[in-house]
Amino acid sequence: MSRFALVILAAVCVATPVLAAAPGSFAIQHVRVFDGVRTIPEANVLVRGGRIFSVGSGSIPQGVPTVDGAGKTLIPGLIDSHVHVFPGAQEDALRFGVTTELDMFDLARDFAKWRPQRESFAKTDAADTWGAGLGVTVKGGAPLEMLPPTDAAKIPVLANAVGAKSFVDARVKEGSDYIKLFIEDLSEYGGKKRMPTLSRDEVCATIAAAHADKRLAIVHVQTESGAREATECGADALAHTFPDRIATRDFLALAKSHRIFLETTLDVWAAASGLDIARKLAADPRVAPYLSPFQKQTLTAKEDKPHPQFFPTALANVRAMHKAGIPIVAGTDAPNSGTAHGVSPHEELQLLVRAGFTPEDALNAATALPTKIFELGDRGHIAPGYRADLVLVKGDPTRRIGDTLSIVRIWKNGYAIGRSPPKKH
Repeated sequence: MSRFALVILAAVCVATPVLAAAPGSFAIQHVRVFDGVRTIPEANVLVRGGRIFSVGSGSIPQGVPTVDGAGKTLIPGLIDSHVHVFPGAQEDALRFGVTTELDMFDLARDFAKWRPQRESFAKTDAADTWGAGLGVTVKGGAPLEMLPPTDAAKIPVLANAVGAKSFVDARVKEGSDYIKLFIEDLSEYGGKKRMPTLSRDEVCATIAAAHADKRLAIVHVQTESGAREATECGADALAHTFPDRIATRDFLALAKSHRIFLETTLDVWAAASGLDIARKLAADPRVAPYLSPFQKQTLTAKEDKPHPQFFPTALANVRAMHKAGIPIVAGTDAPNSGTAHGVSPHEELQLLVRAGFTPEDALNAATALPTKIFELGDRGHIAPGYRADLVLVKGDPTRRIGDTLSIVRIWKNGYAIGRSPPKKH
């Protein structure tokens, strides 16, 4: 007897009153399922106490609340692998089916709140969060140049390579789940270095320190030279697709041999190129009614000085890296201009398909793959034992990726999520 058949048999044998009464329990009947890796053409999905209990063809026990899934597709809650959180961001994310966010630099560092929430099965209106906390940078470097000088002066920075271990240890003690480094000198905007950044020795020392603390080292880069430096120093991930030049065969071979992975952030490069993709997304009738004022503001923000070459170059590089077999996870860099928490991952999936991914590959990049890479535990899959973070959509996003926006219902920890946007954050 197959594993799925045994699970279904167990579900049927459970006493109906116990299953029906458990909080966060329901069933979705006759639904197409993308389980994080593959598509099941039709199944009944049974949820008990906030966890997926069974996926298969078995009957639904009497008394269990049932949702009709005919003509619809059930996908795991989406994971945005590159965001910057702020008050209200996680609520904005969950309202669009993004149930987990991976923060890549924030000043609040609210680890004391985030960790208990992501382990809990309680009802919540916010996406779960993993975080880098403070990134590793130098005085006057990215992203501190974006802050008022008085605020930037209060943030710890790396003074030299010798201090890398103690600096990283302090981040881990604060609660950082992984370590974020910044290599950026603005050379991609004009060929000349215009901002201080980490030296190669500092990059290598920081990555070594992260690994000594059993943390992934994720490096913000925006040039191929920066990506090469990070890779040669042993980085685990590149936090952006670089837009300054087409990746060379030599770089692709280097990246693959070092088993590095990529966070895409194609949304950002589309906005930086002056494209109106995000503004069209904001006007989509499947999107507009659920936007908070801040989501609408950031989605429709225009680049003051667009760089038209950035997006086609970045898209070509994602295509090349995917073809080369480099693991790629979907990240948006929300809430930068042209992006918004929760909404932009749907756009990112469409851009991945435009870069040559199959719709299933794109969905995997926002579900099961980041779960595996970041060791996120019981999420990103629709399978027995996994957390019931689920999104039900009309249509079939395994064939038409844009159908992810046709949201019928969202569940977090097995509880249905309301979609009414706040009037303000």
